[in-house]
Amino acid sequence: MRAAVWHGARDIRVEEVPEPGPPAPGHAVVEVARVGICGSDVSEYRDGPHAIPTERDHPVTGRRAPIILGHEYVGRVVAVGDDVANVRPGDRVCGDASLRCGSCYWCLRGEYNICQYGAAVGLHTDGAFARYLDVPANTLEKVPDGIEDDVAAVVEPLAVGLHAVNMGGIRPGDSVVVVGFGMIGAAAMLMAFAAGAGQVHVVEMNPHRRELALKMGATETFDPRMPRLRWEVVARTEGIGADRVLDCTGRPEMLSTSVELTRRGGRLVVCGLGHEPAQFNTDRLVYFERGVVGALGYRFDHQRVLKILATRDLPVRLLLGDVIGLEQIVPDGFERLLNDPKAPHRILIDPLT
Repeated sequence: MRAAVWHGARDIRVEEVPEPGPPAPGHAVVEVARVGICGSDVSEYRDGPHAIPTERDHPVTGRRAPIILGHEYVGRVVAVGDDVANVRPGDRVCGDASLRCGSCYWCLRGEYNICQYGAAVGLHTDGAFARYLDVPANTLEKVPDGIEDDVAAVVEPLAVGLHAVNMGGIRPGDSVVVVGFGMIGAAAMLMAFAAGAGQVHVVEMNPHRRELALKMGATETFDPRMPRLRWEVVARTEGIGADRVLDCTGRPEMLSTSVELTRRGGRLVVCGLGHEPAQFNTDRLVYFERGVVGALGYRFDHQRVLKILATRDLPVRLLLGDVIGLEQIVPDGFERLLNDPKAPHRILIDPLT
């Protein structure tokens, strides 16, 4: 079968690889219908490796590069191994990309997303940029019939947004600021509204993305370079600042801004992955009892997202571009996402074309 394989930075090759064999006990093989290009995939392509192991095998998966990328997917189960009860051949499924050891302190607490040896599909073992995908069956969730493939393919990033909202403890009526309106920022905004947020303001540098945020229901948008940004937010939140701020940028220079947008006694959730140190004055936390918490991925959130999608009319399709074939994944996928400021939030791949 053809697959998009990461060999190194700026070196993704669409090449022939073996199809998975019969699944091992506890595993399932999925025929992939749609798979999205994630920001972490783009980072690995641009200047990786960041997460992909290259020097030694990963302790959970036993794998290192070269690796088939792709972890946001929907497809149909075509085979299951022994001891699989949650899915069967023919089921349409999407996947939780988190792989875990199952026995460390954090896994035993149900916090598998921060497993001591945690791994991810498409980074530490072969992913979904291929016709077939072999994964642990317990990572799969059945997709209701009313959710189309293109939308089901982005349940995974929507789950990241939901986890960030949960870590922020967003309650009905809360004022929220989302900093950064990439895919995770968009997911965080949608899930904040689903949690009952009274208003969600978006801070985003890209004017095309600010316009999209308004189309998707943002209360108001701001350019982070505007003067007196904090006071603009304070003026729209009864003079107190945002109850919850979700920093989805991964940009170290934005962290101090996000702190200042958070009200006294409020909470900042940092869910953007950055690769450089960030600086801010800790007295801005202590004097005003602001809380800061990190949010990594998700845990047990896919099913909740599927229920939300099945019962609410969310404008998810506005985030999606045209579906392209696997052979075009580098020029029309990765390169476009790197170079086109008007690129859609998610470019979807049909691995069969």
